[in-house]
Amino acid sequence: AYGIDAKPEDILIEGIEKITQTDVAFAKEFGYAIKLLGIAKKVGEGVELRVHATLIPETSMIAKVDGVMNAVTVVGDRVGETMYYGPGAGGDATASAVIADIVDIVRGNQGPMLGYKKGLESGLKLLPKEQIVTQYYLRMDVSDKAGVLATITSTLGEFGISIDSMLQEPTKDADRATLLFTTHKTQESKMQEAIKALEGLDVVEGSIAMMRIEK
Repeated sequence: AYGIDAKPEDILIEGIEKITQTDVAFAKEFGYAIKLLGIAKKVGEGVELRVHATLIPETSMIAKVDGVMNAVTVVGDRVGETMYYGPGAGGDATASAVIADIVDIVRGNQGPMLGYKKGLESGLKLLPKEQIVTQYYLRMDVSDKAGVLATITSTLGEFGISIDSMLQEPTKDADRATLLFTTHKTQESKMQEAIKALEGLDVVEGSIAMMRIEK
């Protein structure tokens, strides 16, 4: 998208294996849908490249993409949001893509690995993963007792992270609760440090689930 010679190991890549029905229900209640997105975003003189499950507004065009359908959304300064939409899986769609690649190879028209020709590099730099800035969603199991919420918010505050919304989910265990948060924008490095600090608290049980939010 931006003429960057990026290596896969330099790109933030996460899957969907940690998503639960609790996450899906929270997203719906607060007006989001969860989608696995590949994101390329120009930020200053650098570019964010990342692939991960993302909370996006359920009113956005790409939130409506389901089943075997895929979509590419491009946001421009003047034109706004545009989208290319079509089947990305299934017998016919896969066969068509494979045959097109074979024909290009036979004709000698195979494109460069990264989709742009040498000489068209932009000079932009790939931003380190730690410099990504976005909103976040957190899910954690905690001891259900007085002062826990204050401890959580205080710990987040130590890293300059403020809460945008919060929900407490009931559990079968009377001594345990599930807390769900969304935050205001913060830097990835701060969020990762905050998660480590939270997981080190006696009141937090197990690991914390995290997803990023794009609006």
